[in-house]
Amino acid sequence: MYLFRGSEVAEALADCEVRVFRTSLFLLIAFAGMYSSETRAGGKNVETWRELWTRCRLAVEQSESLNVQGLHDLGQSTRRIPPLIVKGYAYPLIPGYEIFLHKWQQPGSSFVVVVEEYPGSRLSCAVQLASAASAITPNEEALFASAFLQERQTLVAAGTHEEKELDPIFSTNLGMGPIGRNENGCSVVSGLQIETGAGLDSFFSSFSAERSGCLMK
Repeated sequence: MYLFRGSEVAEALADCEVRVFRTSLFLLIAFAGMYSSETRAGGKNVETWRELWTRCRLAVEQSESLNVQGLHDLGQSTRRIPPLIVKGYAYPLIPGYEIFLHKWQQPGSSFVVVVEEYPGSRLSCAVQLASAASAITPNEEALFASAFLQERQTLVAAGTHEEKELDPIFSTNLGMGPIGRNENGCSVVSGLQIETGAGLDSFFSSFSAERSGCLMK
């Protein structure tokens, strides 16, 4: 029978500890990589989206200017909405109007923040995909929907918000809003709308908006 000397035992134990450490380190790096890929959602960082959308939500809910700290100003523009004309009517059923837009982007982000002002000074703020960003995938859609639902659950549990139904026009249609009106006397709705259906145009938008029917101050 072979007897191990003390030095041989010590060397064997040391070698074993090194192997265990290397294996643990490998598993830790692999886990971190998987978590990072899930959080980033293919380059569309979920936490970046959450932070930008929260800025939008708070600006509209609290009737405040958008917090643009760290954002790059992409400039302003105007979009003209033509009047709704129905044959047989002498005047437009709905008159045309203009929407004033102001866009911002966090450097290196896949998202742009779009603030829109409608007639009557109603505001909306949306986080959308930048033009250079790739189309959202079904796996990414699931990650963003899960993050939105987590935020909604937290706010509803706090007693400040309630779930709101959005028209089921996309593959994801999630909504919520504060229970009361904001300082402008407007009811506010926030939502996440995504489309990843085969054969349909890809779409991604998370928004907060003042609804029509605001009370006069």
